[in-house]
This record gives sequence, C-alpha cells and structure tokens, in this order.
Amino acid sequence: MNKKIFFILPFVLISLIIGILAGLFRMGWIIPIGEVAGEHGALMTGSFLGTLICLERIVALKKKWLYLIPLISGLSVIFFYLGLQQVAFIMLTVGSLGLIYIYIDLIQRFNEYYFYIMMLGAIGWAVGNIIMIVAPFYPQVAPWWIVFILLTVFGERLELSKFLPKSKRKRNSMILAISVFMIGIVLPYHSLGKIISGTGLIFMAIWLLHYDIARKSVKAHGIHRFTGSLLLAGYFWLIICGLLMIIDFNTLYNYDAMLHSFFLGFTFSMIFAHAPIIFPGVAGFTFRPFHGSLFIWAILLQLTLAMRIVSGLLMESYIRKLSGLLNAVVILLFFINLAILIISIQRKTS
Repeated sequence: MNKKIFFILPFVLISLIIGILAGLFRMGWIIPIGEVAGEHGALMTGSFLGTLICLERIVALKKKWLYLIPLISGLSVIFFYLGLQQVAFIMLTVGSLGLIYIYIDLIQRFNEYYFYIMMLGAIGWAVGNIIMIVAPFYPQVAPWWIVFILLTVFGERLELSKFLPKSKRKRNSMILAISVFMIGIVLPYHSLGKIISGTGLIFMAIWLLHYDIARKSVKAHGIHRFTGSLLLAGYFWLIICGLLMIIDFNTLYNYDAMLHSFFLGFTFSMIFAHAPIIFPGVAGFTFRPFHGSLFIWAILLQLTLAMRIVSGLLMESYIRKLSGLLNAVVILLFFINLAILIISIQRKTS
C-alpha cells in the first residue's frame, strides 16, 4: 500500500460519510450532526471528491511534497465539523489551487489538450471556493462546482480514449459543446444562463455518447461491461440535468432534482464506474477488484435516484425522503463491497 496516502484516505472516507449524513439531515431525517449539515455540498464536492481527484493525479508525478495538497483539502472536513467554515473553505481553496498547479505540471510534461480541460475544471472548483469565502451562497457556487466535476470527468474520458482515431470534426464539436456550456455558466443562472449551460450539458453528453469507448466497453464482459454501463448511465443523467436546467417544472424540488441528477446521477455513476480502478491505484495496488455483486449497487443507484427525481417533481415528499435514504445506503454498501473485494484479493496475493 502507498504509505503516503495512509494519513489522507481516512479524511476522504470521513468526508463522504459526514457529507451523506448531512444530506440526509437536510432531507428531514433526524440525525444529530449539528452545523455541518449546512455544508453538504462542500463536503461532497471538495473534501471528498476534490481530495480524491488530487490524490489520483499526484500518484504518477513522484513528488512527495505534492501530498500536502490533498492533505490540506482533506483536513477541511475537521473544520467544517467544528463550525469553522471560513477556515475550511480556505483549505479547500488551497487544495483547488494546488490542483491547478498539478495540471500545469502535467501540461509542461505532456502538453495534452485534455489536461487543459481538466485544469479549467480545477479553476471552476477554485472560483466556487473563493466565492464561498467572500460571499457564501451555495446556489451561486453550484454551477462552478458542476464545471469542476464535469470537465474533470470529460478530460479523463478523453485521456482514456486518446488512442482512438482523431478527427477535426470530433475536436471542433467537442470545443463547441464545452464553449456553449461555459458561456451559460458565466451568465446569470436565472436568466439565459441555465438555458445555455443546460444546452451545453446536453451537447457534451451527446458527444460523449457518440465518441466515448463506453459504447464498445458495454459489449464486453466483467469489469469492462460494468464500467461501460455506468458511463452510459452517467451520460443519460447528464442529459436529464440539462433538460431540468432548460425546463422549469415549477415545483419546490425542481432545483434539487437538477442538482442531484448531476451530483448523484452523473457524478456517482462516474465514481462507481472508475472506483475499481482509481481506489486500488491510489492506494498503490496493481490489481483491479471486481465482482458481479457490484452491479447490484450500480442498478440500485439508478433506480433509487430515479425515484427521488420523479417523486420530487410530483411533490411526493415522503417518497423523495425515503429514496434519499436509499441513495445513501446504496452508496455506502457499494464502497463496503469494494473494500471487501480489495482486502480479499490483497490477502490472496500477499
């Protein structure tokens, strides 16, 4: 195991657990979690996922001091829990600026266009964090955190597909889709912003559905089918998110449905898809743990989220609340299942 991450991964896992509990509290479940419940979005996007992305990127760079970046980002969970939000967001800002530096390093080494896309995502994370320091208002920063996750995933998919045939049409259509999305992000959300950015999301999802190797992977077996299926599901949720930005259903939970079609549907489909590769790789293992049981949690994630989105739009508050609990249980059981697989394989190979 990579000993350098031994002191960082616990903060990633704690951030995930507290972030999930905070989300359940916000849905109405009685959980004694305190003020940290208000930081659900920052915990999940920054303390958990931002720290994990930093870890993923520095493993290959062989610079020991870079581990300070995810460590600082991960430690933000402690300050969120203590109610010191300003300090926590300063630490997340340091983490996001560190991630920008990491991409600059990667660009200087390899000069690949997908690193520029991922760096733009990291800039989005930094912008959101800085806004939360200066004038904290979650609805104002949510679009910037969508930029962070979306462009990180988009860039990583391009990185994994770099050996596929390239064409000018493919490159130009990609640039157009990202440009439309980013134009919408910088405009006021409640005017043209959400319509343009929603259209950009749909364009990007269609581009990924057309060009990503997931279409080939889903026809394979084992881990390749698992990954491909979740990638395609994630792109479907990206389209749903774009439609929810464009179409106002005029319900109390329309905004919630839009956010969670992205942060749960798209983002966690991507996390589930890459977890058997990323988590062992970050930990320093060379194997890829997989078992058919992981499909159970992948399918249940899609079903429980669909139940949450539909019940919210129909104003069925209790069903929405129940589906939120089921979302949380499915996510935790997935990671428990994955941990069991990793431990089992490690014991067999040691």
